[in-house]
Amino acid sequence: MALGDKDLIRFLIIDSSTREAESLLNVFRESGYSTRAKQINSLDDLTEATSGQQHWDLLLMAEPPEPLTYSRIFDDINQKGIDLPGIVLINPDDETDELSLIQMGARAVIPPGHDEYLLTVARKEFEDLKVRRHHRRMSVALHESEKQRQLLLDDQVDPVVYINYGHIRFANTAFINLLGLAEEESLDGKLFRDLIITKDQQDVEAFLMGIEESGQALAAIQCPLVAHNGSEVPVSIVISPTSFNGEFTLSLQIKHCEKEGEQDEVDKTLEKSAPDAETGLFDRKLFDQALDIAIQRAVEGKGKSTLCYLHLETLKSAHEQHGKEVSQKLFKSVAQKITSHLDAMHHVSSRGGANFAALLREGEEQGVTELMESLLAAVTGEDIVIDQHPLPVKLSIGAVILSDTASDAETLTGQSRQATVLAQKQGGNQLCFYQKRKVSSVHSVEKQLAGMVSQAIKNKTFRLSYQPVISLAGSPSEYYEVSFVLTDPEGKEHEASEFRPKLEKISLWNKLDRWQLIEASKALMAKRKEGSDTRLLLHVGGCSATDDTFIPWMKAALKTAGIPTDAVAIELSEQNLARYSEEIPDFFSTLKAMGCQTVISEFGCSLNPLDGIAHLDIDLVKLDQSFTEDLSSGGNAQELQKMIQDLSQSGRKVIVPGIETAEEMTPVWQYGADFIQGSYMQPPSERMDFDFGADG
Repeated sequence: MALGDKDLIRFLIIDSSTREAESLLNVFRESGYSTRAKQINSLDDLTEATSGQQHWDLLLMAEPPEPLTYSRIFDDINQKGIDLPGIVLINPDDETDELSLIQMGARAVIPPGHDEYLLTVARKEFEDLKVRRHHRRMSVALHESEKQRQLLLDDQVDPVVYINYGHIRFANTAFINLLGLAEEESLDGKLFRDLIITKDQQDVEAFLMGIEESGQALAAIQCPLVAHNGSEVPVSIVISPTSFNGEFTLSLQIKHCEKEGEQDEVDKTLEKSAPDAETGLFDRKLFDQALDIAIQRAVEGKGKSTLCYLHLETLKSAHEQHGKEVSQKLFKSVAQKITSHLDAMHHVSSRGGANFAALLREGEEQGVTELMESLLAAVTGEDIVIDQHPLPVKLSIGAVILSDTASDAETLTGQSRQATVLAQKQGGNQLCFYQKRKVSSVHSVEKQLAGMVSQAIKNKTFRLSYQPVISLAGSPSEYYEVSFVLTDPEGKEHEASEFRPKLEKISLWNKLDRWQLIEASKALMAKRKEGSDTRLLLHVGGCSATDDTFIPWMKAALKTAGIPTDAVAIELSEQNLARYSEEIPDFFSTLKAMGCQTVISEFGCSLNPLDGIAHLDIDLVKLDQSFTEDLSSGGNAQELQKMIQDLSQSGRKVIVPGIETAEEMTPVWQYGADFIQGSYMQPPSERMDFDFGADG
């Protein structure tokens, strides 16, 4: 999972220990996921959880409490037809061996404490679940689309026939009438060749099979059909690949040729589908259609193909040195070389800027490599002279092979672009294939991040950022949440929230907490001298919360900076509350005695969120950002409303983060939130310069 991604996973957990269940959730939260969870202690709990409208993503099971058994749990889920992957967390023994659990329905059996194993299996099951859900949604949408298309085809004036492997899958009423058949007669399943005059049957059938096997975008043929009364019906047929009822088929659009000009219409249709005469490039829309057909053929096992993304690296310098006219001529000249080197079976299209896309009929890596290496030699072997200017040609090519697991065209295009960027980084004039990013293990990720942070501390490549936390009730205080940004050796910036969950429990993070507090105090003091009641929310890690020296040090640091303690609110994440449940109450009590405010952030992802803070003296609760995802489209609205109401009734003031639009802000205000935060008001900034008077 990439840094910055934050999927929400909903768990059902069967474990008699709430503490152990919370520990399981923390494993996922530290890996970057948001969580919701319900603990199951009885069959009634399970029935209630699986009978409502809530969708659960994963079932985690330790030893089930009596009278629950693994068999009863899986039987209940299977009988309801619920797609809920179950992972069992036990050490198998003679009574509960791994094979019997798998036979009952478990997706995996994992010994307790093997967090990397659990994360790897759970991540795979969650991704597979999302694919199955998407497939079911698309199947329903496809069914509805096919019903609508059937209605349109029945009303179509021109005869239309769909065939697959030579058999008719559908023929509309206009085609039935063309042959003089009764309208109620069905041709479904019959051989199309039987409707062609005898002498042409073999040739037409071979022609159609050739198009079906090759996936050719468009073709045409003339041949007489045999009407019901035995007479010949002269027709022209425009043939194009399509799908019908989820299967790859050929669409035959049939034109009766008795009228003059009918053949001209067919010729014009074919002319529109031909590549540009000057460059050999296909129209982008036609290229996209060909790509869609290639994807469908690959998914159905009818043949692989390859999508390539070609970037002309030297076009930019040609434009800068010689102007637009020369660079345009260079682009056209390179296009001609590419298309002339590739035969008509391969489609090439311009993708804007200095980019081309090529759809190759070759689907094996070795074949693609040979084809692209010969292309590079032909195109980049010598300079191209434009208006007496010798211009070098440098191409970077990225490729992704379309297999039976191919997804949508947009995803494949993105993958081919990624491979092109890799080819550029490796020097250009070469081909790189798209490679799936491997998921690093938990420990190796932590080690890598810790090294990056240590290097940033040494090189002082951190900077603070401030984001306003705005009161919806008109509070006189002006709140900013403090965070920081790390710049890595490649110049890429990373928000602290991306890597904090993995590192804040180690001593290294203590250094960052202290650095953050000192630097933010300087900025806060300067701001308060302007006369504003500015206050900071400072997020500290679990290591600082359990360090006996941190609060005395903080008290001295604030005093030295001249900052009153009530101008600082110390923020601790909910997962740290679960991790250090025994130490946190004393930590918060000491802060309150000092005069600081206390905040729980990333709230609402534990098993029983409200129970977890019931005994704590907390001033502000900042919800996890997953509560506002898809809020503008209605997603999570009911869950967010209930959480705000429950917290307000318990006397807590609520901060709702992640407000990106006015549409998201309106319901949050209606639900009774006390504060909001998000890029709609202001993204994180290096200065505390928000105008609270205008928007607060």
